[in-house]
Amino acid sequence: MPFSDVCGHSRQIAMLQKTIAGGRVAHAYLFSGLSGIGKKAVALAFAQTINCEAVPEPADACGHCPACRKIAAQNHPDLHVLSTERQFLRIDAVRDIHKQMTFKPLEASRRVVIIDDADKMNEQAANALLKTLEEPTVSNVLILITARPDWLPPTIVSRCRHLRFSPLPAETIERFLIDRRDVDPAQATLLANLSQGSMAAAMDLQDADYLAYRSDLARLLAQASTESPQSLLSMAALLGREKNDARQGLDILKSFFRDALVLGETANPGLVINSDHAGLIADLCKRAKAENLLANLAGVERAAALLEMNVNKSLTLETMAFKLRL
Repeated sequence: MPFSDVCGHSRQIAMLQKTIAGGRVAHAYLFSGLSGIGKKAVALAFAQTINCEAVPEPADACGHCPACRKIAAQNHPDLHVLSTERQFLRIDAVRDIHKQMTFKPLEASRRVVIIDDADKMNEQAANALLKTLEEPTVSNVLILITARPDWLPPTIVSRCRHLRFSPLPAETIERFLIDRRDVDPAQATLLANLSQGSMAAAMDLQDADYLAYRSDLARLLAQASTESPQSLLSMAALLGREKNDARQGLDILKSFFRDALVLGETANPGLVINSDHAGLIADLCKRAKAENLLANLAGVERAAALLEMNVNKSLTLETMAFKLRL
């Protein structure tokens, strides 16, 4: 899609357009920010614009020429999108890209390589990428995308032009859902608030399985108590069930504890994200003091970080559950 079709990120887009208009496109970029907020969409729009066969003013892709259509469909011979397989980015893929970048692009004026989840490179892949960054050419543009820039080696970060992306405002997501997805306004408001600034998350939240998962988790949280170990185990088991996304479940838990903390401190129900579970939020607010809710939030964050490091899922979730202060 052209820049004009991207939701939000006007500051980052304006910076990229300025570099295009001034002929100062860098050889490597690092796009960092929360997952699912549109970094990849901006990267693809950037790839379209620098290779568009009829770039209008201000710098933006036409979206209709052969190059634009091929890049949008991700089947352009000079567009390469690398993503992780299992847990890590394969070193063979990085080496293959390095080899291809020694040649001129086949069709485009610039070959664009987008590496999604770039922080998941192992040491060998990172070293291979560093070699590519140390030998830049004007006909290649490398874009690294990550939600965790601090996980990347400093030697790689220092060789990229770093653009930081902020979560999208809830109003932007809400308007997108209403105008482009035909979502009911009340439902759009709820999804936008739950998405935590991620457009991808907002669209995923419409899934019936997710809504059922969230309702089950809310029910078990309402029943959970430190005096009932079985209730805590039941909640951990639901989070760890194979068909469920444990990280998504932890985000839901975090939002419940966040709401209870905010309600307790402000007494303003309008600031509650999970407005459809107002009863649970009010109950959590009564049952747990602010310091306990803060400890619960820290515990959930810690569990999420451990899962990212591929620590044993069942053990991590059960340990977190038993440490909750309820």
